[in-house]
Amino acid sequence: MGPEWIRLFPPFRLDARNAQLWRGDQEISLRRKTFEVLLHLVDHPGQLVTKAALLDAAWAGVTVSDSMPAVCVGELRKALGDEVKTPRFIETVHGRGYRFIAQVTIAAAGEQTRKRLSLSQSQEPIMVGREDELARLQSWYSDVLEGQRRVVFVAGEAGIGKTTFVQAFLDSISKEDMMRLGRGQCVEQYGAGEPYLPVLEALSRLGQEPAGQRVIELLHRFAPTWLVQMPELLTYEDRIRLQGEMQGVTQQRMLREMTQALEALSTEAPLVLLLEDLHWSDFSTLELISAVARRSQPARMLIVGTYRPAEMFAKDHPLHTMKQELELHHHCEELRLKLLNKADVAGYLAKRFPTNGSRWFDSLAPLIHKRTDGNPLFMVNVVDYLADAGLLVSATEASAKQSAEALRTDRIDTPRSIRQMIECNLERLRPEEQVVLEGASAVGSEFSAAAVAAALDCSQKEVEECCTRLARREQFVTENAPIAWPDGTVAAGFRFHHALYQEVLYDRLPAGHRVQLHRRVATREEAGYGERAGEVATELAHHYNRANDIDKAIHYFRLAGERAVGRGATVEAEGHYVSALKLLSELPENTERDHRELRLLLAVGPILIAAKGYASAEVERVYIRSRELCERFGDPTQLFVALYGLWVMHLNRGKLGATRELAEKLLWRTRSAHESALLLYAQYALGNTAFWMGDFVLAKDHFERAIALYDPERHPPLTFRYFPVDARVMCLSYAAWTLWYLGYPDQALNRVSEALALARKLSHGFSLGLAEMGAGMLHLLRREASKARESTESGIAVSAEYALTDFLAWATTMRGSAMVERGHHEEGIRQIQEGFAAIRTTLLRPYLLSLQAEACKETCRLHEGLNAVKEALVAANEHEIRHYEPEMYRLKGELLLGQNHLNALEAQKCFERAIEIAREQSAKSFELRATVNLARLLAKQSDLDKARAMLVQIYGWFTEGFDTADLKDARALLDKLNSERSAPHRFNRSRPELAAVFRRPSQ
Repeated sequence: MGPEWIRLFPPFRLDARNAQLWRGDQEISLRRKTFEVLLHLVDHPGQLVTKAALLDAAWAGVTVSDSMPAVCVGELRKALGDEVKTPRFIETVHGRGYRFIAQVTIAAAGEQTRKRLSLSQSQEPIMVGREDELARLQSWYSDVLEGQRRVVFVAGEAGIGKTTFVQAFLDSISKEDMMRLGRGQCVEQYGAGEPYLPVLEALSRLGQEPAGQRVIELLHRFAPTWLVQMPELLTYEDRIRLQGEMQGVTQQRMLREMTQALEALSTEAPLVLLLEDLHWSDFSTLELISAVARRSQPARMLIVGTYRPAEMFAKDHPLHTMKQELELHHHCEELRLKLLNKADVAGYLAKRFPTNGSRWFDSLAPLIHKRTDGNPLFMVNVVDYLADAGLLVSATEASAKQSAEALRTDRIDTPRSIRQMIECNLERLRPEEQVVLEGASAVGSEFSAAAVAAALDCSQKEVEECCTRLARREQFVTENAPIAWPDGTVAAGFRFHHALYQEVLYDRLPAGHRVQLHRRVATREEAGYGERAGEVATELAHHYNRANDIDKAIHYFRLAGERAVGRGATVEAEGHYVSALKLLSELPENTERDHRELRLLLAVGPILIAAKGYASAEVERVYIRSRELCERFGDPTQLFVALYGLWVMHLNRGKLGATRELAEKLLWRTRSAHESALLLYAQYALGNTAFWMGDFVLAKDHFERAIALYDPERHPPLTFRYFPVDARVMCLSYAAWTLWYLGYPDQALNRVSEALALARKLSHGFSLGLAEMGAGMLHLLRREASKARESTESGIAVSAEYALTDFLAWATTMRGSAMVERGHHEEGIRQIQEGFAAIRTTLLRPYLLSLQAEACKETCRLHEGLNAVKEALVAANEHEIRHYEPEMYRLKGELLLGQNHLNALEAQKCFERAIEIAREQSAKSFELRATVNLARLLAKQSDLDKARAMLVQIYGWFTEGFDTADLKDARALLDKLNSERSAPHRFNRSRPELAAVFRRPSQ
């Protein structure tokens, strides 16, 4: 069936010659590959068409995923209105392929066949000198159509033509394939502080397009925490209902949701996201780009980001580091646009003035190039200037030589820089137009006519008419979609053609006039948003800050910080709180100011803990100042929070003396706070301190008291307001470890199970991370390597999702230890070292060094293991971190024995010291381990009675846990000792024979 025939399967007709699918008079838009799949199916009606046949038909000679035919068939079903379960056109033959089941007839192509309509109705901009770059970008887009995601950075200085280049590319691809295009703009004034600003703008625009309902549906399904931040896409009822989804939001959740949503959008149609001016981007947007780029799953998705290298380097913007990392792993591409050459300028003139001859262009181009250095924006402005001044005459009016003579550089008075040129063009406008544009420059690169009218104290109609005239003359601004405010205001929207225009206009404003404009804009927008002013808190903070209204600026910086926290954007949140604190320091000292400072400090404290770590100097300064302010005001609850912050900081620094003192103060302070949640945390702080100092009996007492105080109805909401983790989860986890140390391994396992069940029920990231860590550590203590690995891997997943940096390092180290225990020595040691290197807290160093020493023992790296355990003992002694001290001495003894049997006496002293400390701490599990080691050594030395007596004593103490590895080893050794004791020839055995009998089972 040739291309000259029309395929008919009512109500559709397929025109192969023009690559069109029609339903009546309506053309159904299909991607090229999707059309080819349909054509192949229709040309084989009633026949089974395998996936292999479709791959050969549509992707001949190209390596693509086997899933591509299924993707195209999915698009066809949507276009045809077909159903998988009750198909009318395409039937799935499971596991084999597809069959076109509708009746197909053919007809000769007639005059009724229409020409394919272009998707882009706008006139293409004049672009020259970018043919190679455009071809490369189009080639990458071809990869996208085959399912290979791409991230492309288009770089170049101001005026180099990035926007024109990208628009030419978008026009070229819109003519061939249906696609979704989302555009977002980073804004210099406040964009860096507004998390995900350009992405939210792009998605919002997609959601408001004619087919936007499907976008909203996918966002609702995959990214509800994003959708709730786009109120323009929701009804009031939907917005209220979805706000519950924002509880406990983290950046990792935001990233996970959006990567899934973008991939879902790209399944239905190729998705292009254009994010402009990334040199002004917020940190969170860069994190999203990186997350999307790193995923390996097929996706028809292209992200194009533009940026100015000079701006990026001058401000040390994180874009530089992010882009370098992606380039290192081949996750992105870059197109660096260069200045135009003389031939490019001639090409521009030829397109701009098509009636003139080539000699005219060749003569003028060098002169214009010399004046503009090949900067496209400057070149366009110079040509406009010369044309308006009558200095450009056509070839029919003068010879090329005469035109060139008229344009000699010493005879024309064009500006010497692009900024001067913009100034010159402004002066050619009417005074009232200049005033409107200057007012708009204070609003931003994109602006509402209502905001400009407020700035200038004039009518909105006047501003709209002025900007509309300028847009129609293509001077300085272009029209955007209308902008609506919650108070019912609807105004025309506009944007400057280029950020340089807005920058030059704003620089012209006198300082006093700027202050006045920003104040008016802020006041009007604040009134326009009313109770929803928090939605534009970053923008209002910027305007009030520029208006020198410090009180208002502080208020909105605080709201912007809270809004960033709600999006899990800790970097932006920290920036807003720090900005508010900096402004606050400019106010005169008084009680009200101090109260506001305290509120900001207690808000930024958890942010700094997440960003810098518990033990950082920044966290210390915040909580020391908070404590000072609280003691001045006498607010018991806030003082408790400040003291708790200091307690956590000192604990993680390993300053256990100061930690104990602060824990006691916390308990004393609860008497005046009259809040049981605070008493619960005070008990936990005392128990935690006692645990790390090796006082396990006292630790257990405090943990059990805290657990008994817990009210599941009242405490979780109150706890999350003050602290990062649920109190009962913490107490159960630490109680589990304490119970194991005290010799109750089964009770410990029950407590860990309780902690995990509660953390999963609460669905709270930090709590779940701690519970998984608790389980992993307990399984390691019980020597259950497989279960320890499962728990630590779950802990790693939770820690990565919720950005729990210290937990992630801790979990990685423990997983490495579990892998070594299971025989995966090299990979296990690598992970132990990786986790240890990432730990930012002194508190865990002795324990993690001990895990490293244990791994070295298992892999016969005895000298390295001895160094690790010696370092662990030094750190433990220096900081009074005693919780793992018996095990350190036991490990040292084992390493010494393994290194040289002549070290037996020194090893024996280590085992005896381990037993002594364990008895002081009531750490029966550690006492058992060390006793087994000592008994085994004594047996090798023929001292069987002493070995048996000490082992009988410790083994007989235990009442549970007899299926654990430690107690099994003890029982096996005891049986051997009993057997040797009863044997009549036992005293005639040589030492080597005894050594073989009493070797550890694992050996």
